[in-house]
Amino acid sequence: MERRGPTLFDFIQQDRKQEERRPTRTEGGRDVSEELFALIKSRKRITKEEITRWAKERGISTADLIRAVERLVAEKRIRKRLDDEGNLVYEVCG
Repeated sequence: MERRGPTLFDFIQQDRKQEERRPTRTEGGRDVSEELFALIKSRKRITKEEITRWAKERGISTADLIRAVERLVAEKRIRKRLDDEGNLVYEVCG
């Protein structure tokens, strides 16, 4: 019986698993997603503008902020909603 090596699909799956385990960090080594989750949890609901201002005050890049939001949404820890005025807000799930 001939033995088969890994396929291209095997490498793609392995790469995706590594990305999921990789923590979201800034250049300073802080875990932005945990800080962001703590902020949202303390306020229950927060607007996109408030989160952007919070990140700017702490020197967190827009890219790091977006990655943190996407990670928390993917982990179902927060959700995005539109409030009554049509503003994007984030709130803790559950």
